[in-house]
Amino acid sequence: MTMTTEPRKKRPWTAYNKAMDYLARRDHSEKELREKLGERFPIEQVEEALEKIKERGWLIPPEELSEKVALSLHRKHKSHFYILNFLRKKGLPPVEKSEDLELEKAQHILQSKVKKEGDLQHLRSLLLNRGFDTDTIRKVIHEVRRD
Repeated sequence: MTMTTEPRKKRPWTAYNKAMDYLARRDHSEKELREKLGERFPIEQVEEALEKIKERGWLIPPEELSEKVALSLHRKHKSHFYILNFLRKKGLPPVEKSEDLELEKAQHILQSKVKKEGDLQHLRSLLLNRGFDTDTIRKVIHEVRRD
């Protein structure tokens, strides 16, 4: 007996299923989901999908998500200014700035560049372009000069 297998028909995505797909990949803010789903589905379906997701508690509270995202960006040595802009774009609340952590990140960046570059003005520009504040840059450059 031969079996003929017909190709399975794909069901069309619903806003709810697509939202679950996005959340399965990584955590999203409500604003992010609304924007992504809004590109593919009517606003009524988007709002209905978001309501279901909120009822089920699948969205991380904004403050908690902000902390999680900021921690990830801190590990990548991103400046506080960069992190605040990133969070704002995602519709998330700002996080507190740690002067010590900013200094540590700036030092890490400079230590990796000092071996290659000797020009302090270039290093100052590098940190400035990465969003570090002038106070942090001044402290780090002073430390580099000392060494």
